[in-house]
Amino acid sequence: MKKTAAFLAAALAACLFILSACSARTPVSNDDFKKQAEALGYTVAQGTDSLSASKSETDTQIIFTTCSDSISAQEQYASLKDSLTVTGGESTVDSNAYNKYTAQNGEIYYTLIRMDNTVLNCKGTIAKKDEMNRLIKALKY
Repeated sequence: MKKTAAFLAAALAACLFILSACSARTPVSNDDFKKQAEALGYTVAQGTDSLSASKSETDTQIIFTTCSDSISAQEQYASLKDSLTVTGGESTVDSNAYNKYTAQNGEIYYTLIRMDNTVLNCKGTIAKKDEMNRLIKALKY
């Protein structure tokens, strides 16, 4: 009986820890994206429907798009994901409010993230993966 109670207490504690780590995320604005990207040394350009961040000394490209609604963002995320040629290293996280997909194609590394009505499309070399992840972490995506 004591073992069962200890197991249940440990399971409950683990669930509470996991749920507390999954706090609600909120998408950033175009201004916040630009501010965070520039702070990390990216040059940010305004496109028709998106912002594009790049670094001249690398092949890293990050495109931030704010869609009209979350359904449009999900459609864009799915379309981008389907368009990638992937040879390995795939990882996917899917939920109603958040999707994240990472993959590799040779030396190319991709990260696609959809949060609510925004899409973050990152492409670079595996050698610069940590650089992309710094911006993703700064955005809290």
